[in-house]
Amino acid sequence: ITMPSNMVSFLENLGIECKKSGGHKIANTMIVRSAIKLLMGLDLDISGIKSEEELEDRIKEAAKRY
Repeated sequence: ITMPSNMVSFLENLGIECKKSGGHKIANTMIVRSAIKLLMGLDLDISGIKSEEELEDRIKEAAKRY
């Protein structure tokens, strides 16, 4: 999976924040796997999607219904 550096930094910071708050540093792959598991549990309508922004909107809609 390729992603912009700001997204990689976001993942790194999430992992570091976990450690700072008393837990363990969470690996980027663990965060991504958890996000995918969440998506798998949503009733996500992907019909006719033509852009990343449209996909984001559909994910937000599905999450609200969840």
